[in-house]
Amino acid sequence: MARAMLSAAGPGVLESEVYAAGMAAAFERGTVVPGMHLWSGAAPLGAAPPAWAYRPQRPRVLQDGDLILAEVFSAFGMRATQHQVAIAVGEVHPDVERAAAVARSAYDAGLSALRPKSTLGEVAAAMLKPSQDASAWVCRPQVHGLNPFGAFRGFPADVGEISGAENYPGWATPFATRLGDMELEPGMVFAFEPNCGFGRRSVTIGGTVIVGQDEAIELNPYTARVLRVGNVAG
Repeated sequence: MARAMLSAAGPGVLESEVYAAGMAAAFERGTVVPGMHLWSGAAPLGAAPPAWAYRPQRPRVLQDGDLILAEVFSAFGMRATQHQVAIAVGEVHPDVERAAAVARSAYDAGLSALRPKSTLGEVAAAMLKPSQDASAWVCRPQVHGLNPFGAFRGFPADVGEISGAENYPGWATPFATRLGDMELEPGMVFAFEPNCGFGRRSVTIGGTVIVGQDEAIELNPYTARVLRVGNVAG
């Protein structure tokens, strides 16, 4: 799905064309996908269906300098995965590049910490540290459980410092990690979605990761970076 979306993206292309490419790739392979979150623009936040999915408006036309953020789901045989797709269309703002580098550091920290006998709280703290060190903000859990579901890494209220955040009081409330004392066991499945923001620009990357016998197992390293239009190999 991510590769199909990258191939479809480019200046002058409708958001809906990128969306359709990803969904078609899923359906062609026999997976069940109810939909995806997708936003684009110079400073998208993502984590919601595209505006044209619920408002009477034309899908946005992609422009040079845009960032596409999408949360991609796939299910087969009653098992689900979740991946974060970030696609740069041309040259993006330097804050996007900064945020992507910090998000990748958080992803790598999570891979190192996701070990049997560790706790979810330890993984959560490791993934938050790169953003804290960079004085960046986060707006969603960096990691959450798929199996077991209900385990979520909390996040601070630093997103409330952004201009306009006062209109969304829920964002300005810190959230504690749920099931932080849960000891990890081989076979547990987590969605890694490290995000990082500077100013009004943010990046979210990541994918599904399994707790292995000795180390983390990545299901799709392809989405653990910003993908760039014109470079389908990633």
